[in-house]
This record gives sequence, structure tokens and C-alpha cells, in this order.
Amino acid sequence: MLLDITRKETETRILEEAYDFSASYMAVHTLTDHIASRPESVTKKTVHALISLLTSRRFETQRQVFFLYREAAQTLLAILYNTRSGPEKLIIPSLTELLFESCGRCHRAVAEALGSLPIDSRGPAMPKAVSTEVPPQAVTFKNLIREMDFSDPENLTWQGRSLTGPCGNGSRGVIKFARRDETPLPLFLESWWMEHLEARQDLSPGKLPLPTPFTVDGVHLLHVQGLPSSPAQEIPLHHDGLAIAFFAPGDYYHYPNGAPAIHAGNEIREIFIQNAHILGAMTARGIVHTALIPLFHNRVQQSRREDMGIYDWERGGRLDQWLDSCRHPNFSISGPRDFEHFESGLSPREIHHHMGAHLLSLILVAGSIFRNRHPEMRGVDKEGKPVDTRHLFDRSLFSELIKSSITAYHRGFTGREPREFFTDLPRGLLHELITAMGQDRDMEEILRVDDQGRMTQEEFENFLGAKGMPKKKISSHTKGKEEIAILTGPHLGGFNQRISTPLLIDYVFTCCSLFMSERYAEEQGLGGVSVGLDHQPVPGMDKAVHP
Repeated sequence: MLLDITRKETETRILEEAYDFSASYMAVHTLTDHIASRPESVTKKTVHALISLLTSRRFETQRQVFFLYREAAQTLLAILYNTRSGPEKLIIPSLTELLFESCGRCHRAVAEALGSLPIDSRGPAMPKAVSTEVPPQAVTFKNLIREMDFSDPENLTWQGRSLTGPCGNGSRGVIKFARRDETPLPLFLESWWMEHLEARQDLSPGKLPLPTPFTVDGVHLLHVQGLPSSPAQEIPLHHDGLAIAFFAPGDYYHYPNGAPAIHAGNEIREIFIQNAHILGAMTARGIVHTALIPLFHNRVQQSRREDMGIYDWERGGRLDQWLDSCRHPNFSISGPRDFEHFESGLSPREIHHHMGAHLLSLILVAGSIFRNRHPEMRGVDKEGKPVDTRHLFDRSLFSELIKSSITAYHRGFTGREPREFFTDLPRGLLHELITAMGQDRDMEEILRVDDQGRMTQEEFENFLGAKGMPKKKISSHTKGKEEIAILTGPHLGGFNQRISTPLLIDYVFTCCSLFMSERYAEEQGLGGVSVGLDHQPVPGMDKAVHP
């Protein structure tokens, strides 16, 4: 009985806005403890009290308000998971509605809560190691290219660490080598995924275009002997010539942003639709591509950051070298590629994160199409002013590529037609993207003293030279003496600052969280996700990120 009195009083005082910030935070903990001990006594008033904290703008100036919002949202999920008395039915619609009504830190807290919903994300059990019972098969380079029937074996080309060329069967032959000191597992997994996905034609609107492994005596991993050296090959290869070989679709290395002039608008749109649908369908089945494009917060700090400099899009920080990251995306005209980056068995939170990375990557690559029309227009001019390429962007096509990608991904992930929200873009998003992507305002990066200290003198000079610094200027710098500003952009956001496209982060958050909530509602038999708890819209709705 005492617990009930405490709960009722706490709910009333929250609804009456009688608590200050610290007391409100403690009140949420009180409700959390009550839910854990007596979940059956939770009422609609409990839900309304927690929702009122999320809709109130009283504490917006508090630096730690995100943690209050996060606790309130997570407590609502605790009710959802632990009660079956009726109030839990309000939670998904209420949080979904808040995605559209909220902005800033409240929006992130709600989106993260929905993004953690426990959907069925089980994928196939992946091999954790390469079987020692079947060692790599030794094969000479001459015999391999003869057996694969390359049409012009004297003129094979390097694509990164892959040697490739057309074959007599109309496909593209690929010999992909391990990097120096790399274990056999990544290559083995790439070949393993090709075979596994061959039976999963439910992942694509049509037949999923897949590479076909080439084996020698039934063995996937090869020791290629007698490989001729090539001045075009810059990536250090495995010292034993460790490789896999496969036949890929003819357009496996034709990127959607590689030669935009040859594509009509509808053709580009279909390429994005095909890839987005496949990615969504795979992710729904627990098969997740974890590196669609390289996304980094800061590449140069990879060696000393715990996160290896990899981009955590949820935090909305500066995105490093966005245009360079889009040069060779891991999706082509024929579909996703580089299967070594597929993973399964990820948690819902990880699924949510990688879905966001997928959407972010698709949108960035779409933007790079317009920049690639004139790749020489980049950086700063002779007067040091940012190059302005906004006139290269086709607003209508860019908008259509984004919307088509989002709706196709939604269809692949949920198996449903998208709701009305996805048929248009949030107000101001397209303008923000074209402004940031079309003007190279953020070119500078700071080479920290700590990062210089991790380099040898040769590495230090080579690093600066690779960034375009003249030799005379390089010689004027003493390694480890001071921070050095270098032009490595374009980036999205200044060094150590926020991303210059915050609406994009909010949009990705909203889309991914809606995807997750729809899947959860479907799996739990809750029906379609809808909005509608009878509270008033948040004051200041005109400033929210979504129309």
C-alpha cells in the first residue's frame, strides 16, 4: 500500500510540474523501482506522467536534460516489457508521436528508445574461424586465369586489392587478395556469404545479383603463386598470395556515382531503389552490411582513439572527408558488394545503428553524384574562398533519390508499404544538404601533436605530402612541436565541431526508429504503429525538425 501511495503522489507531482530538475530525475527512478517490483499496478496515469516529462520544455536549458529524457523513455519501455494490464498499449503510439513533435535532445532520447526495441534480429550462424581441415589450395597465377577463362588475361586491372577482367562466360572474373598480415577469415567469410545468400532470393524484388565463388578442388581459399608485380597495385598484399576468386555480374564495379552523365534520372533512381530494398531486406533478416562506405569522425586519430575514429552518427559530430568516402561505395549498379563486411547475430541497438549508417551512406552517395559531374571543382580557390558547386545539384532528382531510397529500405525491412511520412522530406533538409555538400567550407583538419608523436619522421613527411603540402613547407615543420593545419576536406562540419547537416541526423534517427517500432509492433501483434495520446502538442512545434 505504501508503494502505491508513493507512486500516486509521484505521478501527481510530475503532472503538476511540482518538481525541479533534480527531483524530476529522482521521481523517474522512483517509478522505475515501482515498475520493477509491482508492474501489475501501473496505470494510464503512470504513462501520462512519464510522457509529460518528455513533452515539457521546462528543463530545456539544463545541460543534463538528455539524461532525464533518456530515463523517462527507458522507463516507458520497462512498462511496455513488464505489464499486460492495458497501459502498455499507449507506449509505442506515444513515443512514435513524440518522434514528430520533439526536437533536439528529447528527439534523440525517444529515437534511441524506439531503436532499442527487441525485434527478432537473428541471422545465420557465421563461422568464427577457418577450418584447419581444409588448408588453402596452392595454384599458379597462370593456371588460375586460364581456368577462370579471362577474355584478355594480359590486360587485367586492379580494383583496390582485386585483380579483375571480363571472362568468356560474360561475367567479370575477380581474384581478391588478403591484405598483408590479414588472417584468412575475412576472405573465407566473403566466399561463405556468397553461397549462403544464393538460397535467399527473398531478399530482392527480383533475382538477387550475386557473385559465384570459383574453387579449386572444392577449396575456396587459394595460395596464388607466381603473381606478377604491378605498379598500379598500391595495397600491400598477403605475403603468401592468399586470395579467393569469384565470378561477379559484369557491372560489379560500376558505381552509381561513377559516371553520372551516362545515367538518366530514372536509371539512377532504380539503382538506389534496388540497393536500398536489398539492404533493408537483409537487415530485417539479421544480415547486416557494416561498411557501405567508410564513415569516420576523424581518420588521422584512428590509432589513438578507442572508437578508432569510426563515425558514431547518433552523436551528430563532424563527418570526415565525406566526398572521398563516397568514391567507391560498397554497392554497385548490380547490388551490394564486398561481402566480407556482412555480419549477423547483432543486437537491436546495433541493428538500429547500422540501419542509420545505411541511410546516411545512401544519401551521401546520392549527393556525390552531382559533385562528380565536375570533380575538379573542389576545395578552395586561389583567394582561399570555398568552391561553390551548388548549381550542379538537381534538386528534384536529389529529393527523389532520397525519398526513393528511404521508402525502398522501409519496404525491404518491414515488408509493408511506407506510411505518409516517408513520401516527403522534412522541411529544410534538402536546402541544408545542398548548402553543406555544395560549398567546401569545412576543409581544414588539425594534425595533433599526439598524432605526430605516433609517426616516424618518414611517416610524418609522407603524411603531409599525401595531403598536398609542398616539400618546402613540410621541411618548415618540426614533428611534435606544434599542431599543424592541413586541408583534407571537404568535411561536413568544422574540426572538433558538430556536423553541418544536423537535420540529416534527425531525419535518419526518425526513419530508423520508425522502422524498428513497426517491426516490433508487427512481431508483438500490436497492429500498425499509430500516433495518438491525448496530450497537447509540444510548445514551439514550429521549431521542430519535422513538419
